[in-house]
Amino acid sequence: MPAIAIDQNSYFVYEGEGDHGYPVSPRPALSIATLFPGSEVDQSKISSTNYLMNAHAVFREDSFDPVTRVRRGRLYQRPGGKAQPHQWHVQPHPIYPHETRGAGRGGWLVKNLYGFEAWSAARDLGNPNKAALVALGTADAFTLWRLIDVERIVTGEDLVTLRARTALGVLPELNLEAVPEKDRSKVVETLDKLSDAAYRAGPESVVELARAAAQWCVGVFLADKMKNPDMRLKELGQLAKHLHEDANQAVASLLARLHSRNKLNEQERHDTRPIVEGDAEFALAAVGMLLRELAWTKHS
Repeated sequence: MPAIAIDQNSYFVYEGEGDHGYPVSPRPALSIATLFPGSEVDQSKISSTNYLMNAHAVFREDSFDPVTRVRRGRLYQRPGGKAQPHQWHVQPHPIYPHETRGAGRGGWLVKNLYGFEAWSAARDLGNPNKAALVALGTADAFTLWRLIDVERIVTGEDLVTLRARTALGVLPELNLEAVPEKDRSKVVETLDKLSDAAYRAGPESVVELARAAAQWCVGVFLADKMKNPDMRLKELGQLAKHLHEDANQAVASLLARLHSRNKLNEQERHDTRPIVEGDAEFALAAVGMLLRELAWTKHS
């Protein structure tokens, strides 16, 4: 089975079969990876450090497009039944030509390395089109990526295509001077929670926080405009009726209805599908649109 091995000290990478490998030069970009089949993200499973002893999987990046936020690469997982690190037979690394003097028969060196086997999408996902999220990084600094394609290459490895959970800047920059001063801090706090969830949480949580953010922002706006503080207490569906533009009413109403799909009893009552990634993306875009329509952004 294709595999890679990593030196924890130099972070040199070797690739090959079994426990025999050749150096990869230049050194590829590697990230600690955590795979979540489906759309639920359990942050407790994400490694707390970048120490390879704790890593269950690594992502080897082959290409990255910063404009479209698409990454392509290969995922490798920790092999079962083997301690980390373990012995690998590798060829001398070109950066260290002196290693050839210590090579044995056939030019092989014995090193204790952290080995990882090629991850099989077909085995773990069943259907390559099944939804899956990949967290790259450690618990204190990670990003979420959606697995959108799997391609089996001639080495037997799965080349995966990942797209960023959401595009950067999905929420417009807030113009604090336009937000009523009394409620300014809570507006910022609510939007910060939503922005953070866009990169870290499952779609259900994103939709929930998007509804909460829209409800508070619209409520604050109407409370100030109508001189009625009770507007802050109303639900989003009720607030939508007080917005003048039909488009704004529709967006707010859709967010309110989408939020109800998080409830299992509502799914059963109305025979609706569960929340998916596309719904989370819509919810984020909808909040952005409402903020612009309220003239609370710097580039309305």
